[in-house]
Amino acid sequence: MLVEADGTRVLIDAGIGPRNAVKRMRELGGDFYPRGVDAIVITHHHNDHAAHLEPHARAVRAPVYLHRGIDAPQVRSRYEVRTYEARAPFIVGGLTVEALVVPHDAPQVAIRVSSATHAFAVATDLGHVPRDLARFVGQCDAALVEANYCPELLRFSPYPPRLKARVAGGLGHLANEQTAELASKLRGSRLSRLYLGHISRSNNTPERALAAVRPRCVGFDVHAIPHGVPHAFDVTRGVVASASYMQLGLCF
Repeated sequence: MLVEADGTRVLIDAGIGPRNAVKRMRELGGDFYPRGVDAIVITHHHNDHAAHLEPHARAVRAPVYLHRGIDAPQVRSRYEVRTYEARAPFIVGGLTVEALVVPHDAPQVAIRVSSATHAFAVATDLGHVPRDLARFVGQCDAALVEANYCPELLRFSPYPPRLKARVAGGLGHLANEQTAELASKLRGSRLSRLYLGHISRSNNTPERALAAVRPRCVGFDVHAIPHGVPHAFDVTRGVVASASYMQLGLCF
């Protein structure tokens, strides 16, 4: 995910490599290089979020922000790494970045990025909704939250039993109804747009996610982002222009 505001660019996670990042940004009518980014922030060490961290760090030569739950010894020894902590905001150019610990089977955080006037949150890869997440998300203008699986589809999916148990466990991913429950707690908050992401291709559909979550969204819009489909958001106006779930071009 590429976040851009007030002349500052932050790359959140590195699940795809620099070449794919360039391709997807071009699909959105933007550019990844030569501008590059001002910082790379990693949420956790699973491959779909961090596999391409070193190529990006080598390409952009920007500071890499890692929390203590992310090992990455090679990156730590070769590049400028800054440690960040949950609930301790840090500044990157004109943006403030904040993290909240969320439950997953690897140390994981939700991220909120704020400019002087707008804020956007990302909360994916969590097995249940922690107490403070609604407030964390509700202080934003827009947010991307996972609606990973439909329990019925997961039950009959080709996944082996152990993987099914991991997905549905308290340190796995959010089911549609869990995301719907979170949405119900956002009524009356600052949030104006909720985007559903990390929608499993095997165990969910955008239609099922929306059917479960939309009835619980009062006072804000909800949209489902199909996995692998490029999207760009303008947080100031809520315009959906058209990168994959883990490579969004975001401006505000």
